[in-house]
Amino acid sequence: MLLLPDELSDEIRYGRDQAHLRIFVSSKMDGSLDDERKLTAKAVESLAAHQAWWWERDAPAGVLHSVRECVQIAATSDGLILLVAGPLSEIIKAEYSAAKEAEAERYIFIRTPDELPDEVETFINAERASVVTRNFQNADELEAHVYRSLTSSAIRAHREVQLERRRKRNER
Repeated sequence: MLLLPDELSDEIRYGRDQAHLRIFVSSKMDGSLDDERKLTAKAVESLAAHQAWWWERDAPAGVLHSVRECVQIAATSDGLILLVAGPLSEIIKAEYSAAKEAEAERYIFIRTPDELPDEVETFINAERASVVTRNFQNADELEAHVYRSLTSSAIRAHREVQLERRRKRNER
């Protein structure tokens, strides 16, 4: 049996699609954000070369192993969208941390006027040092934020590659 380092093994197991950017959809799963989760996945997939990963559709059938599955897929995704409307579970925190550690693009969308616990406010304020957040009040706002954010990230990434090539050329 061929043994691979855990990191490589996880990358193969939860591997990246070569035709799409995988965007992980994270939020509480108590039913209060079901419509927003579905809308977010639809908005992600309305963009060429983008594929949403969300538990309701993409988790494999069989033995429940959601924590490891979600954390590893978040860690090997190209981006993570966090929908916030109240407290964050330990699984949500682990998903977000895994995506952050992997340097994935992260997007935080906060439903207003939902009341947020102090620890969630503290988390959001800390993340604002490296992530721009957006509030949304309805489906149209959320859809627009998702679309604009992912489009801007794709354009910025393409331009950064182009600028890096120029920089390398000018160093010669």
